[in-house]
Amino acid sequence: MKKFLQSLPQVLVNLCVSYTSTVLLYTLLGAQQATMRRAWLYEILAICAAATVLQYVFFSGKAVKRLSYLARMAWFAAAMLAVVCGAAVVFRWFPLEQLGSWLWLVGIFLVGFAAITLVFEGWFRLKRRVYDDALGRYKQGKK
Repeated sequence: MKKFLQSLPQVLVNLCVSYTSTVLLYTLLGAQQATMRRAWLYEILAICAAATVLQYVFFSGKAVKRLSYLARMAWFAAAMLAVVCGAAVVFRWFPLEQLGSWLWLVGIFLVGFAAITLVFEGWFRLKRRVYDDALGRYKQGKK
Protein backbone atom coordinates (compact mmCIF):
# COMPACT_ATOMS: atom_id res chain seq x y z
CA MET A 1 0.00 0.00 0.00
CA LYS A 2 2.91 2.35 0.76
CA LYS A 3 4.29 1.93 -2.77
CA PHE A 4 0.88 2.73 -4.22
CA LEU A 5 0.51 5.85 -2.10
CA GLN A 6 3.97 7.00 -3.18
CA SER A 7 2.92 6.45 -6.79
CA LEU A 8 -0.49 8.09 -6.35
CA PRO A 9 0.46 11.46 -7.92
CA GLN A 10 1.64 9.72 -11.12
CA VAL A 11 -1.40 7.41 -11.09
CA LEU A 12 -3.69 10.45 -10.87
CA VAL A 13 -1.83 12.16 -13.72
CA ASN A 14 -2.25 9.00 -15.80
CA LEU A 15 -5.97 8.97 -14.96
CA CYS A 16 -6.35 12.61 -16.00
CA VAL A 17 -4.52 12.06 -19.29
CA SER A 18 -6.50 8.89 -19.99
CA TYR A 19 -9.85 10.51 -19.19
CA THR A 20 -9.15 13.71 -21.13
CA SER A 21 -7.87 11.80 -24.17
CA THR A 22 -10.87 9.47 -24.14
CA VAL A 23 -13.41 12.28 -23.83
CA LEU A 24 -11.70 14.23 -26.63
CA LEU A 25 -11.62 11.16 -28.87
CA TYR A 26 -15.26 10.40 -28.09
CA THR A 27 -16.16 14.03 -28.83
CA LEU A 28 -14.36 13.92 -32.19
CA LEU A 29 -15.93 10.60 -33.18
CA GLY A 30 -19.38 11.64 -31.98
CA ALA A 31 -19.24 15.12 -33.46
CA GLN A 32 -22.61 14.67 -35.18
CA GLN A 33 -24.32 14.78 -31.77
CA ALA A 34 -25.03 18.17 -30.24
CA THR A 35 -24.59 17.02 -26.64
CA MET A 36 -23.05 14.26 -24.56
CA ARG A 37 -25.06 12.56 -21.83
CA ARG A 38 -23.64 13.22 -18.37
CA ALA A 39 -23.89 9.50 -17.59
CA TRP A 40 -21.43 8.79 -20.42
CA LEU A 41 -18.87 11.01 -18.72
CA TYR A 42 -19.21 8.95 -15.53
CA GLU A 43 -19.00 5.71 -17.50
CA ILE A 44 -15.82 6.90 -19.23
CA LEU A 45 -14.38 7.99 -15.87
CA ALA A 46 -15.09 4.58 -14.32
CA ILE A 47 -13.46 2.73 -17.21
CA CYS A 48 -10.44 5.08 -17.24
CA ALA A 49 -10.03 4.66 -13.47
CA ALA A 50 -10.07 0.87 -13.83
CA ALA A 51 -7.61 1.07 -16.74
CA THR A 52 -5.29 3.31 -14.73
CA VAL A 53 -5.28 0.92 -11.77
CA LEU A 54 -4.65 -2.03 -14.09
CA GLN A 55 -1.85 -0.11 -15.78
CA TYR A 56 -0.27 0.50 -12.36
CA VAL A 57 -0.63 -3.17 -11.39
CA PHE A 58 0.85 -4.59 -14.59
CA PHE A 59 3.37 -1.97 -15.75
CA SER A 60 4.70 -0.01 -12.77
CA GLY A 61 6.94 -2.84 -11.58
CA LYS A 62 5.65 -2.30 -8.05
CA ALA A 63 2.79 -4.78 -7.99
CA VAL A 64 3.56 -7.46 -10.58
CA LYS A 65 7.29 -8.05 -10.78
CA ARG A 66 8.17 -11.36 -12.38
CA LEU A 67 6.25 -11.42 -15.63
CA SER A 68 7.65 -10.97 -19.10
CA TYR A 69 6.42 -7.95 -21.03
CA LEU A 70 4.37 -10.17 -23.34
CA ALA A 71 2.69 -11.86 -20.37
CA ARG A 72 1.97 -8.47 -18.80
CA MET A 73 0.39 -7.30 -22.05
CA ALA A 74 -1.73 -10.44 -22.31
CA TRP A 75 -2.94 -10.29 -18.70
CA PHE A 76 -3.58 -6.56 -18.97
CA ALA A 77 -5.59 -7.06 -22.18
CA ALA A 78 -7.65 -9.85 -20.59
CA ALA A 79 -8.34 -7.79 -17.45
CA MET A 80 -9.18 -4.69 -19.48
CA LEU A 81 -11.51 -6.68 -21.75
CA ALA A 82 -13.26 -7.95 -18.61
CA VAL A 83 -13.65 -4.35 -17.41
CA VAL A 84 -15.08 -3.23 -20.76
CA CYS A 85 -17.47 -6.19 -20.92
CA GLY A 86 -18.51 -5.54 -17.33
CA ALA A 87 -19.17 -1.91 -18.21
CA ALA A 88 -21.26 -3.02 -21.20
CA VAL A 89 -23.42 -5.08 -18.84
CA VAL A 90 -23.66 -2.58 -15.98
CA PHE A 91 -24.23 0.47 -18.17
CA ARG A 92 -26.51 -1.41 -20.60
CA TRP A 93 -24.69 -0.36 -23.74
CA PHE A 94 -26.74 -2.82 -25.79
CA PRO A 95 -29.15 -5.73 -25.21
CA LEU A 96 -27.12 -8.53 -23.63
CA GLU A 97 -28.58 -11.26 -25.83
CA GLN A 98 -27.33 -9.68 -29.07
CA LEU A 99 -24.32 -11.79 -30.04
CA GLY A 100 -23.43 -9.44 -32.88
CA SER A 101 -23.07 -6.53 -30.46
CA TRP A 102 -20.72 -8.56 -28.27
CA LEU A 103 -18.62 -9.55 -31.29
CA TRP A 104 -18.38 -5.89 -32.35
CA LEU A 105 -17.42 -4.85 -28.82
CA VAL A 106 -14.66 -7.46 -28.56
CA GLY A 107 -13.48 -6.73 -32.11
CA ILE A 108 -13.30 -2.98 -31.53
CA PHE A 109 -11.51 -3.59 -28.23
CA LEU A 110 -8.90 -5.84 -29.86
CA VAL A 111 -8.30 -3.46 -32.78
CA GLY A 112 -8.03 -0.49 -30.39
CA PHE A 113 -5.72 -2.39 -28.05
CA ALA A 114 -3.49 -3.40 -30.97
CA ALA A 115 -3.39 0.17 -32.31
CA ILE A 116 -2.54 1.68 -28.92
CA THR A 117 0.09 -1.01 -28.33
CA LEU A 118 1.72 -0.29 -31.70
CA VAL A 119 1.78 3.46 -31.02
CA PHE A 120 3.37 2.97 -27.59
CA GLU A 121 5.89 0.45 -28.92
CA GLY A 122 6.89 2.86 -31.69
CA TRP A 123 7.23 5.71 -29.22
CA PHE A 124 9.31 3.66 -26.78
CA ARG A 125 11.60 2.40 -29.56
CA LEU A 126 12.15 5.97 -30.72
CA LYS A 127 12.93 7.13 -27.17
CA ARG A 128 15.23 4.15 -26.61
CA ARG A 129 17.16 5.03 -29.78
CA VAL A 130 17.49 8.65 -28.64
CA TYR A 131 18.75 7.54 -25.21
CA ASP A 132 21.14 4.99 -26.73
CA ASP A 133 22.56 7.66 -29.04
CA ALA A 134 23.00 10.07 -26.12
CA LEU A 135 24.68 7.34 -24.08
CA GLY A 136 27.00 6.57 -27.00
CA ARG A 137 27.98 10.24 -27.30
CA TYR A 138 28.57 10.39 -23.54
CA LYS A 139 30.81 7.31 -23.64
CA GLN A 140 32.75 8.71 -26.62
CA GLY A 141 33.32 11.95 -24.70
CA LYS A 142 34.70 10.05 -21.68
CA LYS A 143 37.43 8.36 -23.77
